[in-house]
Amino acid sequence: MTNSITHIVFLTPGFAESEKDSTTIPALQIYLKSLSDSLPGVQLTVISFQFPFNHEKYIWNGISIFPLNGRNKKYKKIFIWQKAKTLLKSIHQKTPIDYVHSFWLGECSFIGEKFAKRNGIKHLITAMGQDVLKPNRYAKPLLKSDSKIITLSNNHRNDLKQNFDLNSHIIPWGLATNEFPERQKITIDILGVGSLNAVKNYAVFIEVISALIDVFPKLKVEIIGEGEKYYTLRKVIETEGLEKNITLIGKLPREQVLLKMAKAKILLHTSEYESFGYVFLEALYSGMHIISFDVGSAQNSSRWHVCENNKELFDMLLKTMSLAENTERELIYRIEETIFKYTEIYNA
Repeated sequence: MTNSITHIVFLTPGFAESEKDSTTIPALQIYLKSLSDSLPGVQLTVISFQFPFNHEKYIWNGISIFPLNGRNKKYKKIFIWQKAKTLLKSIHQKTPIDYVHSFWLGECSFIGEKFAKRNGIKHLITAMGQDVLKPNRYAKPLLKSDSKIITLSNNHRNDLKQNFDLNSHIIPWGLATNEFPERQKITIDILGVGSLNAVKNYAVFIEVISALIDVFPKLKVEIIGEGEKYYTLRKVIETEGLEKNITLIGKLPREQVLLKMAKAKILLHTSEYESFGYVFLEALYSGMHIISFDVGSAQNSSRWHVCENNKELFDMLLKTMSLAENTERELIYRIEETIFKYTEIYNA
């Protein structure tokens, strides 16, 4: 494909603080690294509004990153917006921008939209999560916009249409398979991976596991992640006497998460909402079974069991625990497909 562009600027609330940071929005990191490899003659620039918590430009895998150091502070918001506008103007004067690509329907798309309109530049927005849900004051103004909007799954697209009457194209995140370790001997029966917050619904996770322990007293369960619910979950585990079965691992680098997946049989995902769920792709390619609700990119298959309620979660766990170990990988979305679809849009 012949490229008609020379410079794309990406606007995001957060980005990896260094090449060693594998946990900050992994899907975006994998995308930009692969895009850079695919478009060697195109300059890629990232402006990160809130994180990292510093204000010095740095190079990440050959890409210039400009952190604005917003630190998620509301009182700094207007200042950060003005800083972003000034920086965009400066960058555009030095190296003309062909495309602005904003992530999340939020402050980044708001600033990206204004800059793109003022300078006659094309603008693409990728919705990333709960930004497609009400309330979101940044979404409705896009009804009068020429900007293209990307969502990540059928569920995600339908939510955006239902809540704001905004149309979108679906481009799933793809997986880079060279990062995965070989399948290991199973030492973890059930694995949970994700932020420990209300949406991820770990209270249900603990409830279902507690019932399953009555059937499998030696059940080995690990939960990877950190968040506001950590101490609440730890207290519940201690109160229910589940310490021998459930271990809260905390935050791990992505390569260690993938190694845990290589040793685990089932990913139990009780989240109430997902836009996509990159962890689903990682689990399937690691050789795991998935048991989840109908969220994000969920799709029933021989390895992915989509449930409607807690009882179905329990029944499917009971059934899957009795299955023989699985060693086959399943790849549903490749990063190369993601790159191709986005590149088509950039060059249109």
